[in-house]
Amino acid sequence: MGHRNFTHSEPSQPRTQKLSVDTEPTEVILTHQPRAAHPSSQLGQPATTQHTPVDAPAPSGRMAAIRPSNLRQTRPSAWTVLQHLLALALTLGALATTIWFFVMTPLGQTLDELAFNEYAYQFLTVQPQSLQVLDQIPTAAGVFAVVGLIFVLLWKHRFVPALVGLAVALAANATTQILKNVIIQKPDYDIHMAPLNSAPSGHTTFAAAAVSMLFLASPKRLRPAIAVIGMLFTLAAGYSTIINGWHRPADVVAAILVTTSWTVLGLGTLRFLRSEELDLGNTQRSGLIMIPLLVIAGCFLGFCTVALYILAYAQTMSGSALMGATCLIACIASFSTAALIGLLRSQNKQRKAYTKVWTY
Repeated sequence: MGHRNFTHSEPSQPRTQKLSVDTEPTEVILTHQPRAAHPSSQLGQPATTQHTPVDAPAPSGRMAAIRPSNLRQTRPSAWTVLQHLLALALTLGALATTIWFFVMTPLGQTLDELAFNEYAYQFLTVQPQSLQVLDQIPTAAGVFAVVGLIFVLLWKHRFVPALVGLAVALAANATTQILKNVIIQKPDYDIHMAPLNSAPSGHTTFAAAAVSMLFLASPKRLRPAIAVIGMLFTLAAGYSTIINGWHRPADVVAAILVTTSWTVLGLGTLRFLRSEELDLGNTQRSGLIMIPLLVIAGCFLGFCTVALYILAYAQTMSGSALMGATCLIACIASFSTAALIGLLRSQNKQRKAYTKVWTY
């Protein structure tokens, strides 16, 4: 057999191709990381996952003061602010019109005095029996508000909205006393039996402001129901003051408008507070049925008020001034409640994610 010659050659080197490039060579280092074995490839051994801890430095200084947890995430839109300002302007305008017409003009004083006398005549027989009961209505409204406020504080810990509601209640009562005793100077046309001014009603303001305090301190979803309950307490307190001969119908109307003005201002203030933002209740559909009913009732009662006061001025129907004043008070209460519930529907907008230059 022939002998075969086996030659041992050196291992072949990888072929390289030289490219003529007019740039300096760049060294690229590729690192190969081993592929993790699939858990199913190791039978009988539980799959383990390794987590690499990442030590992130905690923010300090000015950056620690602007953490997202300390910042408000939403803000009221321009349309929401405009709604509150418009409601406040309408309420203050209605208050000024009420005081001007029923206190400053002879016609308004005549209609107000006529309604007051008809109330006294119609309820003369039941006044001694109802005096003590009706006198407790403002007190009952205050007790209801205080008990509800304590319950809300213990249940939801809404301390800041409770402080806003308390400030609104105190401001409404203070405004009533300042208007009655300092600002409003009632002209004497020899029409009213009592020449001194009595508008706005302090009893009605106290009842309405007490429920407004609970309205502002309560969670968003409970506010429509509390607004309706507060309207009923306010109407009962207002009618009781007229029946007992303490105030005229215009005094009750002025008291409702004073309290509504401060409540609207309180709602607008809560829009800018962080504690209100933490309440995640959705109020976009609040009052879908209640608001139209209140508005329709207010329009109907307003029409009846004008018609009955015209009949009272013409002296063509007995008791028309009493019914006109009753409709007027209910009309103002309906529109005020509808406005407060309507202001709950708009939602704050999300703040834009931007960084201020001066935070660096």
